Amino acid sequence: MLLGSYLMDTSAPPVAMKHPFFHSFDLSLTFMQKLAQVFFSAFLLSLMFAPAAQAQDWSESRLQNMYLDYLKDQGMEGWVDSDGDVQFKYNDHSYFIEVNEDDNEFFRVVLFNIWPIESASEREQVEDACDAVNRSLKCTKAYTTNDNVWMAVELFVGKPDYFMPVFMRSLNVIEQGVDRFVEEM
Repeated sequence: MLLGSYLMDTSAPPVAMKHPFFHSFDLSLTFMQKLAQVFFSAFLLSLMFAPAAQAQDWSESRLQNMYLDYLKDQGMEGWVDSDGDVQFKYNDHSYFIEVNEDDNEFFRVVLFNIWPIESASEREQVEDACDAVNRSLKCTKAYTTNDNVWMAVELFVGKPDYFMPVFMRSLNVIEQGVDRFVEEM
């Protein structure tokens, strides 16, 4: 039987069944395919659980110490507040870095209580000014909390210490947000 006619004739037995060498090769191939499936499944599982394993290495105190050490290296004094966040001053403004051991790939630095809201009519103006900030600046969020305006930069950083290269830019864009907010008021 010619190979071409075998390919067209689906009732013919596979070539591997006719010769002992091909039969053992067929079994080896099946075994290798199953082995490859097992290794591939194990690889996928390791990828799935690797971030969780890395996240467990960053406790609240380790995150706090990393932020405090970084601030000190930048010439800023930091301290841990009653919520466990790290507070510091920059250009005479009070900021905090949110410490969240449950999601330590998320980085958030906040300038809080920058503008008290004293009336309902002022609240409308504040909301419009916050919208202007949010529309015009990258990564900056202006919002109200307990009758006051806060400004933040929120980022996904991959690993907790990846915030360092963009930290000063984050503070600068928050200050630009404050300037824009005041212009709108």
